[in-house]
Amino acid sequence: MSRSKAIGTKAETALRNYLLSAGYGQLEAHRNVLTGSEDEGDVWVRDPKHGLIVFEVKGGKAAKEASHEQMKKWFKEAELERDNAGGAYGFLVTQRTGVGYPRAGEWWAYGTLESMAYIADSSVLERGAFIRTTVAELVRLIRGEG
Repeated sequence: MSRSKAIGTKAETALRNYLLSAGYGQLEAHRNVLTGSEDEGDVWVRDPKHGLIVFEVKGGKAAKEASHEQMKKWFKEAELERDNAGGAYGFLVTQRTGVGYPRAGEWWAYGTLESMAYIADSSVLERGAFIRTTVAELVRLIRGEG
């Protein structure tokens, strides 16, 4: 396995482990294997209320040092992968500088404000705004834990 694939696998596993620790079961939080040109995301959550949520995960130095423009490109990948998987929502998750794999809940989660609004059961937020939050905050929103 190449170094970059190993870093990706470690980051994806860290996110899945966080989701399991946040209360999702083995059948709800799933790490995908590569599927070729029709990639369907790195990690899935099958949430009882919100359906299939697809995560594109980036770890290591590239994620920690990525520019905002790179984040937007990766987020577009997440949206395409969400569509490929037939998911309801797609998010980009990136490792943060100084925050290791055991603390994946503190990594950044990127999505549209529209997605966040639907997950939070609010329609008063501006549609299409690109935002960033921690994975832990996102999971609390998904689970309705405010």
